[in-house]
Amino acid sequence: MKAAVKYSVAGALVALFCAGMFFLYRQVRQEQREAVCGRLDVSFADSLRFVSEQDVREYLDAHYGTYIGERLDSLQLARIEQMLETRSAVTRCQAWTSDDGVLHVEVAQRAPVLRFQDGNHGFYVDAEGFIFPLHPTYTAPVPVVDGAIPVKLPADYKGQADDPYARTWIGGVLAMHRFISTSRNWQRGITHIKVRPGGDLVLSLRGRDELFVVGQPENIPDKLGRIDRYIGLIAPSKPEGYYKTVNVKYNQQIICRQKDT
Repeated sequence: MKAAVKYSVAGALVALFCAGMFFLYRQVRQEQREAVCGRLDVSFADSLRFVSEQDVREYLDAHYGTYIGERLDSLQLARIEQMLETRSAVTRCQAWTSDDGVLHVEVAQRAPVLRFQDGNHGFYVDAEGFIFPLHPTYTAPVPVVDGAIPVKLPADYKGQADDPYARTWIGGVLAMHRFISTSRNWQRGITHIKVRPGGDLVLSLRGRDELFVVGQPENIPDKLGRIDRYIGLIAPSKPEGYYKTVNVKYNQQIICRQKDT
């Protein structure tokens, strides 16, 4: 076969292949345009339970409207993501569709690191100090700081604290929590964090009767260092239970108060 004929045949085959691919592409695109949403698939990027699959379904029904039976290419995926991300317990949402008629929604929930409780009122904070409400049926397994919390907020508040003192105080407690988390001894040893009126923190330690007053949440490494010195040097020289409180809130001081005074 002459070279010219070979090239002509090859060119014809290439052209036929391209035409076939173009037809197939148009067919697929047409099918995609005609595909409708048959179901919703909800998944979660974490193990938290602030938001359930049913919550997502009900929220979309109430705020987005009809999506089942709608064409896939008509679904407003960005709107769905933005709507769900307005919920305080949601940090990120991704929505996409697949050719089998499924609307997929993946939700990442906000991870609390502390819970603050003042009587019947409480709230969570994440590592950045973002405040969000407690959940009516789910309690996150995080440390609790309770007592006279110097942060007054509406029950459904979400966001950073508006009041400068409250924002600084929460930031100080978070910094203390981070410091404690780096020490196995403190992490195991501190059993309770209580807040007195005025925002002073009081610690209870495992196996000890004393209350340790650290004051405002500042200079925590230094204050815990003084508690360490009390336990190692002062307490062994006295009978067990001799002191009621150990106050380290004042700079360079360890003030011990006896139980009977």
